[in-house]
Amino acid sequence: MKTSRAKFAVLAIATSAIIMLAPSIIGNGQIGPSRPAPAPATVVRGEGCVREGVEAGCLMVIDRETDTLYNLYFSSKDKPSVGDGIYFTGTLRAGATACMQGKPVDVKTWMLRKSIKCTAPDKKRNPY
Repeated sequence: MKTSRAKFAVLAIATSAIIMLAPSIIGNGQIGPSRPAPAPATVVRGEGCVREGVEAGCLMVIDRETDTLYNLYFSSKDKPSVGDGIYFTGTLRAGATACMQGKPVDVKTWMLRKSIKCTAPDKKRNPY
């Protein structure tokens, strides 16, 4: 009689362990908790005048249509100059950046727009 109680106890413990682990094993074919799929990259389009950011080397554009400030990151050495009018497409970059201004965008394509008339960029004044 004692043997059948012990077998029943072991069977109950094994069954509850399988039930608790089943969602993580069956759910995605992996052991452990499942992770959500990464969100698709948000595509951004804009146009405006390229300006210097507060931090050195940062390039900013205020979109003419939405008035949104974008912090542009170019993957190639070919990038616009401060004061150029451009149209760009890219994807939003996640996380904080050294520029600490605007929405960071990894620029995929850009082109000069001569139809955008930009005023001369303000010169940074020496505070001393």
